[in-house]
This record gives sequence, structure tokens and C-alpha cells, in this order.
Amino acid sequence: GNPKINGTQTWTANFICVLPSTISPSGPALPTVYGHGLLGNASEVEGGSFSAALAKNMAGCATDWVGMSSSDLLNVERNLNDMSTFNTQVDHMLQGFVNFQFLGRLINSPAGFATSHAFQNGTGKPLFQVGKCTFMGYSQGGIMGGAVSALSTEWKRVILGVPGMDYGGLLLNRSVDWNEFASIYNKAYTDPVDQQVVLQMAQLLWDRGENEGYAQHLTSHPYPGITAKQVFIIENYGDHQVGNVSAEMLARTIGARNHQPAFNPSFFGATARLNTPVVPQWGLAKLDQNKPAPAGLVLWDYGTPTPPTTNLAPNGPQYGADPHGFGRGNANLLTQIFAFLTTGIIPNVCGSIACQSMTH
Repeated sequence: GNPKINGTQTWTANFICVLPSTISPSGPALPTVYGHGLLGNASEVEGGSFSAALAKNMAGCATDWVGMSSSDLLNVERNLNDMSTFNTQVDHMLQGFVNFQFLGRLINSPAGFATSHAFQNGTGKPLFQVGKCTFMGYSQGGIMGGAVSALSTEWKRVILGVPGMDYGGLLLNRSVDWNEFASIYNKAYTDPVDQQVVLQMAQLLWDRGENEGYAQHLTSHPYPGITAKQVFIIENYGDHQVGNVSAEMLARTIGARNHQPAFNPSFFGATARLNTPVVPQWGLAKLDQNKPAPAGLVLWDYGTPTPPTTNLAPNGPQYGADPHGFGRGNANLLTQIFAFLTTGIIPNVCGSIACQSMTH
């Protein structure tokens, strides 16, 4: 049956909101729920991750991804030593999903944040657009963001920045972030075969807390009572932390179309770009960037070399600077983000060529 409250227990979830201090001549700020990165916390919305959006007259509210936040580090360490306890982490991630829904509801409800002086100007008017909640998540916020959005009744437009799916089965071994965690995990599971089998088995539980378990209901075939979402996937070529192959698997799963041409290996000098894709972002049809679409993908190239084509992370100087966090200074990308959240259209800012930027 349906879950029931266990006695009189309640959960108190933290949150942080940042928003303009006055109402812009263009109107109140566009609100978004912001999903933070790997094992981070809500405070990321106060930093550089959201500052560019704030300058575009947006308001951001964040809460911890409970189950995969900085407060869960001790449990993560315990699980890496004994993966038979991994269910405790995934079960907790579901509470994080609930917390995000209530945060969106506080943004949307006239009886929510809009009634607080902290969210009003001097005359009592809300500084943000009540009932217009959107979602933006980067990195882990993109990997879990599709899942929480597939469950949401609080927003319809979704930005998934440098996202992916399938943590245990695909992402971890291809991420430089795994180096630190593998130093614990590999001591507990010394056989390389066991290492892979355990990660694949763990993914059967992890599906409940990330895109892999929900992507099929995100842009089509929604759950009963929930609206299908519009999704904008942002991919950075050569990402060291979330493999491009995973972002593109997510794109194909949700029926996304892409900006074409998707990639030009001659940007920044072809001689240093070895092992480039034979068919960049294969399996995707061209995105019409003049009208709203259920899902779109844009690949941004900052000159990063191609990552390994095998199940390995791009460790070493031959793979250049990690572009995972790039984009905050890319004015064209920011134009796409704001246009999508306000209109549902991902405008073509790259013309008839692939998208590339010298500005990070």
C-alpha cells in the first residue's frame, strides 16, 4: 500500500534562497529550484554556480540532495567498505526528492514564500514570479535532476547541466571523481571482477535515486497525475567528471534532438584531438531551434581533448583542463538557458556551425 507516517516523526529540511533585492523593470525574478553537485549542499546556490543566473533576473532556491549531500559522507564511506549497506543511502535519497518537491511548492504557492517579508520588496510585492517554478541542476544535480523532475508537479521546464545516468554501471569508472572513492572501495573489494559486479548490483538500487530509473517517464509516458517535462541538456565536450557517453545515453532515452552540426574536431586545432567521434551524438535527430521541443541537447566545445573511449577516466595532463564546470562565463549559453526557461525554446546562438566558446 501507500507509505504511512511513522508515528509523529517529521523531517526538517534546510534551504537557501538567493534573489534580487529589488523588482527589475522587466518584472519579478524567474524562480528555479537548484540542484547542487557531487556530495555538496544547498550553499552552492550562493556561489559562482548560480551567480550568472542571478544577474539574469532569476531567483534560486536550493536544499541538500539528502542521501547524496555533504552530510552523507560518513555513510558513503561506510557503504564503500561494505556495499551490503548501500540501501541505506538510496532510501535516504528518496527523502531528498520529497524535500525538493516541497521547496518547489513553497515557491509556487501564494501561501508560501510570497507571504514572507524576506521575499518581498518594500511594498509587500513578491520579488519572484509566484507559481512559475522551474528546475536547474548541474553535475549530480543533473544526474538526479531528471529523476526528481519526472516525479514533480511543481515545475515543467528542466535544465540538466553536464548530466548523465547509470552511476554504478557507467559513470563511476569514467570519472576522475571516482579516484578518491575507489581508494576506499578497492581495498574492500580487491578482485577487479568483484568490483564491477558489485557496482552493477548496486545500480539496481541506485536506479531509485537517479535518472536511470525515471528517464522513460520524463518527457513522455509521464506518471499518473504528472505533466511531461521540457528538458534542455547541456553537455561539455571531454567532460572529466560525467562522461559524454552518459549524457548522450540520457538524451536518446528521453527522445532529445540536438543542435547540428553537433561537433567540429578542427576547432582549437585538429592535431591535438585524437579519437574524436565518428558520428558525434549518434542516433539524434536535428533540433528545430525556432520552436519549443520536448527535449533538446547542445554540446559546447571548450577545446578539451577527447576522453578515453574505454571504461577509464581521463586521468593525466594529456586530457587538458576539465571543462565540467565551464559555462558560467559563456554569454551565448546563458542566453540559451534563460530563453528556454522563459519560452521553452533553445535558441540557435551558434548559427550553421557547432557550438564552441573561448570563454569558460
